[in-house]
Amino acid sequence: MGLEEEVFMRSKYVAYAALLAIIVLFFTGCDALIANVFKSANLGQPSADKIKELDTAALIQQAGITSGAVSDTFIQTVISDEATKNQVLETLQGTVDTGTPAEAQAAQALILDIKLADIGADTVMDNLNAAVGQLATLANSNEELKPQDIINALLPAELANNPANLASFIDNLAGLGTDVDTLAQKIDANNGTVADGLDIATIAQTAALVKFVEIVEPASGYSTGEAIANAVEDLKNDSNADVTKYFAAQPDIASLANDASLNTLFTAAGLSDLLNKLKG
Repeated sequence: MGLEEEVFMRSKYVAYAALLAIIVLFFTGCDALIANVFKSANLGQPSADKIKELDTAALIQQAGITSGAVSDTFIQTVISDEATKNQVLETLQGTVDTGTPAEAQAAQALILDIKLADIGADTVMDNLNAAVGQLATLANSNEELKPQDIINALLPAELANNPANLASFIDNLAGLGTDVDTLAQKIDANNGTVADGLDIATIAQTAALVKFVEIVEPASGYSTGEAIANAVEDLKNDSNADVTKYFAAQPDIASLANDASLNTLFTAAGLSDLLNKLKG
C-alpha cells in the first residue's frame, strides 16, 4: 500500500470515531425511548415485588410507553432487581408472541426500552446531552476537530477512561438488533400500522443507532465493542493513530438504507426520505 493510499485509508478508519458522533446525533433525537424516558418521575410507582405480579396491560400502563412519557421510577425499579426485570421481560415476551398487533408492538417497545436502560443508556444520555453544544462549538470553530475532541465531548468518564466498559456498552447495544427486528416484524404483520401512542419516529432513530453498531466489522479476535474501544483509546493518545488493525472493513453506512427493519420503522414514521439519504 502506497503512502497516499495508506493516509486515505487511515482517514477513513478514523471515521470509526465518528461512530460516537453518530450515536449522539441519534440519541439526542430519541426523546421518547431514551431521553424523556428518564424525565418523568411518576411518583407512587409499585415496588419491584408488585411489578413482578403485573400483567402486560398493567405494565404498559404503568410504564407509559404508549403515552410518550415513560416513567423513570418504573423503569429504574424494573432494572434494579434482576428477578423483577426477568419476570417483566418474560411477561412482555408472552404478549409479543401471542398478543394483538397493538399489544405486541407496545410490549416489544417496552422490552427495548428496559434493555436500553439496563445497559446504561440513560447514564450515557446525560453526558451526551450536555456535550452537544460543546461539540457544535468545536465543529464551527476555526480549529480542526480532532478525534480527541469528539471522544472527550461525547463519552462520560466511566466509558472514555475504561475501554472494558466502553466495549461492553457497544456490544450490548449491538445485541439489541433482534429486538429492533421483532418490533419491525410486528408492524409489518399489522400492514405497517403502528399501535396508538407509540412514538415510532424516536423508535426508528434508536433502531438506526443499533443497526449502525451492528454493521461495524471488527478484525478477527475482537468483538465490535472491543474494536471500537481500542480505536478510541488509540485516538485519544494520537489523532493520527492507525486504527485500521481493529477492523475488517469500513462500515457500509449506505447499507442501512436497505435494512428491512429500518425501512419498516422509518416508513411507518414518515421518515423514509431521511433513511434514503444514507445511500449518498
